[in-house]
Amino acid sequence: MNMWAARADDGYVLGGLTKQCVDTLRGVPMLVESNDSRVRERLLPDTYDGAEDEEQWREHATPELERLFMSRLQIVRKDLASLRQIEDADSWAIYLPDTHVNAWLASLNAARLSLYALNDLEPKHFERDGDVKCTQKQMEALWRIQFLAEIQCVLMGDIDDLESDEDEDDDNGDDSGEGEAEAGGDDPLYDGPIPPVS
Repeated sequence: MNMWAARADDGYVLGGLTKQCVDTLRGVPMLVESNDSRVRERLLPDTYDGAEDEEQWREHATPELERLFMSRLQIVRKDLASLRQIEDADSWAIYLPDTHVNAWLASLNAARLSLYALNDLEPKHFERDGDVKCTQKQMEALWRIQFLAEIQCVLMGDIDDLESDEDEDDDNGDDSGEGEAEAGGDDPLYDGPIPPVS
């Protein structure tokens, strides 16, 4: 995967997206809206020790949190509709406005948590040799989690760090672009800064 990111005047452009990347992005709303009990427990965990306090919190706070999830997903869906395939290339690009960044960060994090829960992942699967402990389905989920994390990194301002990594590659004779920040390189399990799944 050779995803690249570039800063625009009022947003970010992500390009070099493969079909797997696009499918993962388009799956974000579905993951967040999942009615699977594992997902709901992960996104809306118990907050109070006492049963009465917990019941009151769920009665009053949960509906508002659900509405917040849905309002963010409306923004994400609107942006997803702008995905465009690059002419004569098997890759896509998307533009994400600055005003939509918070909605994307929250939705991407929720989608990562959903993938974690739906695929029965554990901290051991994120260790350096964790892939040997994974099923094929879990390996795919790990890839998707880390891909979504790459986008979070860009939206949190780590695009400069990615550019620095690319400059180091260029110094070693590996010219991989024209100045855009490139994320992930050729390794499907990107080994850069990954926001924690929590």
